[in-house]
Amino acid sequence: MEIYAKAPIRIDLAGGTTDIYPFTEYHKGVVLNAAIDKYVHGSLIKLPNKTVLKYAADIPTGSGLGTSGVMNVIWLALTTKFKNKAKLAELAYDIERATDVVGGKQDQYAAVFGGINFMEFENKKIPKIRRLKLSKDTLKKLESKLFLYYTGPRTSSKVNQVVLNKIKKKDKKTMKILNLIVDNARNMKNALLKKDLCKFAELLSNEWLLRKKLHPKITTKKIEEKISFAKKNGALAAKVCGAGGGGCILFYADNKKALIKKLNKNVIDFKFDKEGLKIWEKRG
Repeated sequence: MEIYAKAPIRIDLAGGTTDIYPFTEYHKGVVLNAAIDKYVHGSLIKLPNKTVLKYAADIPTGSGLGTSGVMNVIWLALTTKFKNKAKLAELAYDIERATDVVGGKQDQYAAVFGGINFMEFENKKIPKIRRLKLSKDTLKKLESKLFLYYTGPRTSSKVNQVVLNKIKKKDKKTMKILNLIVDNARNMKNALLKKDLCKFAELLSNEWLLRKKLHPKITTKKIEEKISFAKKNGALAAKVCGAGGGGCILFYADNKKALIKKLNKNVIDFKFDKEGLKIWEKRG
């Protein structure tokens, strides 16, 4: 018997880090993210004398797009009989906690549900997931303006831990910034629902400005130089995905094709994924 699965990675548009406990113990965290058509693929092949489990991803390692969380979703999808997607997401999150990976729940939920979602996180409860019902025209416009640029593997794996320690201590500056990030995410969700892409771009830039205040290593000289170059060549907004320190920059540009040509390489273009986790079997 052969079992196959694939699940999308995500781009975090706004609100990242506010899905991490214990911030959600003190405040309601929110995340706006989008699943894209770059996937983690997996297969489980049962032969008479062995079982072969394989993974592969469509994107480079250390991209800041939540690949590790999606891999756990795929592993569970292949090796268990759970059909409830929220249950799979929660179990995948539990695996990361058990292995001392510092992170939130947005990656796993984006992987199982797909789509563009507004997620609300409170304490250790199951998050509330709201799929944004955007028109086909709005989705096409977003796809025509957004793309990723890979700067190389992230070098800031400890950044989340530093921010987490500040949250545990209820550091006033950190908590204030995170609450501003929450407000920004809510405003971005409203901008999308109103089809106001100019406001969306403004809020995307604001998300990056706020995020950089959490820790100096969230950005690097290379990242700032690439964003500066892109803005001189038509980018209207940019932010780094994930914890920062490397990985992928998300760009928003009216003339995406011209900017991609200027950047020349390391570009990851995408469309949105609407389906989320898919599992299928083949029997010999």
